[in-house]
Amino acid sequence: MRKAGIILLLLWFVPVNAQEIKAWARVDSTRYLVGDWIHVHIDLTHPVGTTFQPIVGDTLGEFSVVERQPLERISETETRTTFVVSYYDSGNVMLPPMQFLYASTGDTASRVVETNPLYFTVSTVAVDTSKEFKDIKPPVSISLTLAELALYVTIILALLAAAYLAYRYLKKRNEKKPLPPVYVPPPKAAHVIALEKLGRLKEKKLWQQGLIKEYYSETTDIVREYIEKRFKVRALEQTTDEILDAISVYNLPDEATPSLELMLRNADMVKFAKFQPLVPEHEELMAHAYSFVQKTKSAPARTGNQTQRRAGAHVAG
Repeated sequence: MRKAGIILLLLWFVPVNAQEIKAWARVDSTRYLVGDWIHVHIDLTHPVGTTFQPIVGDTLGEFSVVERQPLERISETETRTTFVVSYYDSGNVMLPPMQFLYASTGDTASRVVETNPLYFTVSTVAVDTSKEFKDIKPPVSISLTLAELALYVTIILALLAAAYLAYRYLKKRNEKKPLPPVYVPPPKAAHVIALEKLGRLKEKKLWQQGLIKEYYSETTDIVREYIEKRFKVRALEQTTDEILDAISVYNLPDEATPSLELMLRNADMVKFAKFQPLVPEHEELMAHAYSFVQKTKSAPARTGNQTQRRAGAHVAG
């Protein structure tokens, strides 16, 4: 009887916990003209507490991303946003899936969901070639009377006088009034820049084209640049061991450092030892990069481990 109660309790909670995250894209029409603004509406269904971040650059395949609207929470389990794209050629085209990075409540791992592809037709403006082309009509000259000419001259002089008086007034007022401070927008956070660059790199599909070394180099360079900005470490000029040594003074999450070390050492083997990883390892590299940035985007506290370890090494030497 007790076992049956436990089974019923589990069945009661399964539908809530197993809610699937979906991303559905749709457009207002299936036919557009070259250069039209195409509004792509995206509906996201998800469990309560899920957060999203689009991984979309300035281009999406052969489409240009013209505008992106902020994510709008419709309900606790529904989120909506709109992207405006444009296409500058004609034919039957496909808009590739758009990817979103998401994190669920209680789950520290970063995951990706993507929309469905969209298909529509882009055409040029139709030209009626059956009609005869006509020459442009020449301008028609109209003679002015003396009264009309005097009126125009008076209006021009009045406008010049008004402009001069306005200039003198504004000049005197600006001499007495101090200039307002120039607003300088705050720079983007290091993790936001890194995630945007990883998204653009993923769209390039380097390893799918056989550019394995370039793929590993660009991925680790993005992570190294993030470490420089986030932890003030010269990671772009340091070796893997030097980077791991430098960030060991921070109290990072449990899986952050092993994930970083695995990613950097695999990249070193590809770049310097001509190591050829398998396809799953290519995908794991990008996943490790996303995971490290997500896990360390909050300010970590420093620890005394680095100082103690260096002191111990000095005594041993």
